[in-house]
Amino acid sequence: MMNVPKLRFKEFTDEWSTKRICDVATVTGGGTPSTDNSKYWNGDIQWFTPSEIGKTKYISNSSRTITKDGLKNSSAKLLPIGTILLSSRATIGEASILTNVASTNQGFQSLIVDEKYNNEFIFYLKNKFQKEMLIKAFGSTFLEISKSNIENIKIILPTLNEQNKIANFLSLLDKKIELQTKKIEDLKLYTQSLIKSLIYNLNCNKKRIFELFTVSAGGDIKKEHISSIKTKTFCYPIYSNNLDKDGLYGYSNIYKIKENSITITGRGEIGVAKVRNGFYYPIVRLIVLIPKKNYNLKYFQEAINNIKIIPESTGIPQLTAPQISNYFVNVPTIDIQNKIGTIIEIKEKKIFLEELKLKKLQELKKGLMQNMFV
Repeated sequence: MMNVPKLRFKEFTDEWSTKRICDVATVTGGGTPSTDNSKYWNGDIQWFTPSEIGKTKYISNSSRTITKDGLKNSSAKLLPIGTILLSSRATIGEASILTNVASTNQGFQSLIVDEKYNNEFIFYLKNKFQKEMLIKAFGSTFLEISKSNIENIKIILPTLNEQNKIANFLSLLDKKIELQTKKIEDLKLYTQSLIKSLIYNLNCNKKRIFELFTVSAGGDIKKEHISSIKTKTFCYPIYSNNLDKDGLYGYSNIYKIKENSITITGRGEIGVAKVRNGFYYPIVRLIVLIPKKNYNLKYFQEAINNIKIIPESTGIPQLTAPQISNYFVNVPTIDIQNKIGTIIEIKEKKIFLEELKLKKLQELKKGLMQNMFV
């Protein structure tokens, strides 16, 4: 049999059948009430836009709402609980399941799944037909897929019992991922609060950053000295405004920074400090701090991260080496620096291990999604 998945619950043996989306769901568009009429807005009806969905499996509350008059005087429609909100513009194929009655703008072709099918199974199945949605999308200003094109997309389904079993299994895994994500978020918030309290409550001298560190900015590295693979003898990672590796390596002596330093982002998420323990190349608005004495860099990493930085630019917000040089930080004794630094390292390791657990769960789900569907 061809229409069977690689991975399957042992009690099921039937071949999966081919359907069109219109066979299993009613495809429904949305609309936008006139923004010139205040009577149409800020009512009791949730009204979603594509940017609000896809981040979570379930969704209930929108950032904007409309009134009954707004619904009546537009092409927006009232969608029942369980509807799969499916974006048909911009981020085509993003989806979430409604847990409240709601409406959407015209950037959707939502699926009201027939009771003979499992709506959560169809939600997971969208990972299979999203590619076809992108292929069938059209438009010069922005890509969009029509209602009829979605209705005629072919999908392959098992019996309802097998749909239920797969959907329930994946839902349990999603719940584990959700709980693990929340655990990491809570741990990060607690760690930030603890470190902030430790640093702010110190009774010690303050010094400007330039008194403690040699401050400089990253430079350019020539294209011929950049590689995506670490193949050469003196090949070190390149860092820019990204907090971690950019995935590129350099092999030039220009701008190479020795180990035991701190980098600070000068654009994007401005002022984020991170200890660097190995050789690297700093480029693109990355500020480098080389310690003048033997300091605990983990302590100063967080001392800098807790500075309230005000970008001094009238154009694109940015932070420069001369600007950060004049900010003050608390400078306790080296013993206190080491104690706080040790706490920071313990918390960072804990977060890393929890993030590793989350990554394994996400990889497990990815593998299951590839093998549990036809």
